[in-house]
Amino acid sequence: MDVEGLKPRIKYWIFLGVINLIVFSVIFASFAGSWLSLDPGEQASLAKLFEKLLPFELLGALVLCATIGFLISRLFHYYIIPILKLGESVRLISTANPDHRIEIKRGAKEIHLLAKIINESAEAFAKLQRDVDEQIGAAQAKLGEERTRLAALMSELPHGVLVCNTDGQVLLYNQQAQQLFNPEHLINLKESERHGILGLGRSVFGILDRDPIVHALELLYKNFESGQPKPISSFMMTLRNGLCLRVNMAPVFIKQEQQKRISGYVLTLQDMTRQMEADTRRDQLIQSLTDDLQGTLEKIRTSITTILCQPQLDYEKLHGYRKTIDHASKTLQEKIDQARTNYAKHLHDVSKTEDVLARNLLEVISKNIFDRYGITVNTHASEGLWLQLDSYLMVQAISHLAGLLKGRENTLEILITLTRNDQGEVELAINWPDDEVDLNLLEEWQKTPLITDGQGKLLNFHDVIEQMSGSFKSLCFLDQVCSGILLVFPTVDTEIPAALQVTLEHRPVSYEFDLFNRSDWRELSEMPLSKLTYVVFDTETTGLNPSDGDEIIQIGAIRCVNGQLLYHETIDQLVDPKRHVPQSSVEIHGIQPELLPGQPTIDQVLPVFHEFAENSVLVAHNAAFDMRFLQLKEEVADVNFDNPVLDTLLLSSILHPNQESHALEGLAKRFNVTIVGRHTALGDAIVTGEVLVKLIPLLEAHGIRTLGEALAASAKSPFVKLGY
Repeated sequence: MDVEGLKPRIKYWIFLGVINLIVFSVIFASFAGSWLSLDPGEQASLAKLFEKLLPFELLGALVLCATIGFLISRLFHYYIIPILKLGESVRLISTANPDHRIEIKRGAKEIHLLAKIINESAEAFAKLQRDVDEQIGAAQAKLGEERTRLAALMSELPHGVLVCNTDGQVLLYNQQAQQLFNPEHLINLKESERHGILGLGRSVFGILDRDPIVHALELLYKNFESGQPKPISSFMMTLRNGLCLRVNMAPVFIKQEQQKRISGYVLTLQDMTRQMEADTRRDQLIQSLTDDLQGTLEKIRTSITTILCQPQLDYEKLHGYRKTIDHASKTLQEKIDQARTNYAKHLHDVSKTEDVLARNLLEVISKNIFDRYGITVNTHASEGLWLQLDSYLMVQAISHLAGLLKGRENTLEILITLTRNDQGEVELAINWPDDEVDLNLLEEWQKTPLITDGQGKLLNFHDVIEQMSGSFKSLCFLDQVCSGILLVFPTVDTEIPAALQVTLEHRPVSYEFDLFNRSDWRELSEMPLSKLTYVVFDTETTGLNPSDGDEIIQIGAIRCVNGQLLYHETIDQLVDPKRHVPQSSVEIHGIQPELLPGQPTIDQVLPVFHEFAENSVLVAHNAAFDMRFLQLKEEVADVNFDNPVLDTLLLSSILHPNQESHALEGLAKRFNVTIVGRHTALGDAIVTGEVLVKLIPLLEAHGIRTLGEALAASAKSPFVKLGY
């Protein structure tokens, strides 16, 4: 039956009938259960009372039906039917008659308020549409192209979003992605835990593992070439700082010469770390529930022991113990059923099948087991091996097995391997070499409920393995003692994309679509100034003499891509100089000395700044001063700043040799740049960046169009001989 096509009145009666059926089914089931729990004598006594109780039960049932019908009727008349009318009116406004306005005669106050808001939005939209129609003109084709791209690259998702071209350069990212790869957090991480820095024009392979992305991109190409209209791929990976990410990849298409091709891809990044931590807390709650049930089990055991030890108990005492056992067992069953159902629903909500790199899957499993149970997991995976399964369920199932081993055998070490056998199948072997486990434990583990199917039936681990077309084998000795298990899965079919949905929203945080068309970089010196990537920076120091021991106490930087400052890509970091800060310096930059102890030292900060400035042109005002401080610390920080350097002081002196001032304040005033945060590192860097953006078109008008020409012109400046 097509329920969606039914009239509201018919839906009302169906809904009412189903509700009443459920209510009376629950009542009848409860009564039947109570009746069956009575002995024959009690049933006979209760049967005598039926004739007196039945009229009241029927009357109560009629009142209950009438109440439910009345409430559902009000719900339909004041909410559901008005909402349906709202939907019809909105569709009329958006498709056929923009001047139509909604009138609601019957409905709740909330519906009237919603109608008023929609009408106001329709008025605003109509006015905006008239304004847009007047201005669209010659820009319509280009605007249509940009709108198409924006519609495909909506960015404000609950998860992080990255958009890249086929070379892996980042074209768009949202705030959630920026938070995942926040450069401010890198300073406090060990070198082995650091990932790259997110930024427009940077390579995505600097922040994410290359192999899964390349593999997923190959799948997209194969599926697209085979005629798949919306190829989508997905995988899981672990960052070096311990974050576990679920990554979904969808292609970005472009039409050229009447042919459709893939010009890039969208990555949605879901941080699964908190989910894993939540699972740990859930296991702790389950353990707490188990402890609570201990008292119930003790009551049952005490009653049974008393009955067995005292076979001559009188009827009343015996009946009392039986009631205690009955009540306690019923309570126990209810709590276990409730925990089982909640656990299965929890797993069902996060269940997904995906392509998973074996190495990444084992990393997640290893970390999860160690965090939960303190068990060391040694892993081995064949290079480049992929699986197609529900990685979340697999992690939870194997972690549950580890919990059983820890609780029963106090297992301290597990070995997990993922290899391919001679038939091309994937074999996942789990061994506990120092322990011998009874087969019953493994059978108990296989029967653990993990998920519910479409009909609400509980599926255990054995069922899930069968659904994945896998097989299970216990590695046991003759006396039913096991040292491991073996799971076998079929080879991944790379022609079949993972059935995942990617929902994108609007308003990206930062994007640069011109990079879609940038297939390779020309020689840096021949690059136009307007197409370069810059990192504009500034430092605050203890004094003006780097060669005499003065130190950096603050460094600030901002990136500039294709002539646009990226205000979301900055560094603003205080530095502990490990020395006295003179009052004369404090009066200039305003950084109080007591703020500096405990901050990262220069050997910790410079590697992060060096990575931030990778593949970029460094820009500063009076750059010789700042670069001297950096160069003196290269050895202690184990970095080498070999970037090209542009100096806004030198460029200004070339463009305006007759101006009296080339100081930063003078340039800002000349270019109508508002100074905010003068003599703070980031504030000065931003002002310098805004000056640079104004300088570039002036340099091009002056015949200085490339980086090489700008460096050659700077060398002729009268200020070039300044040294520190």
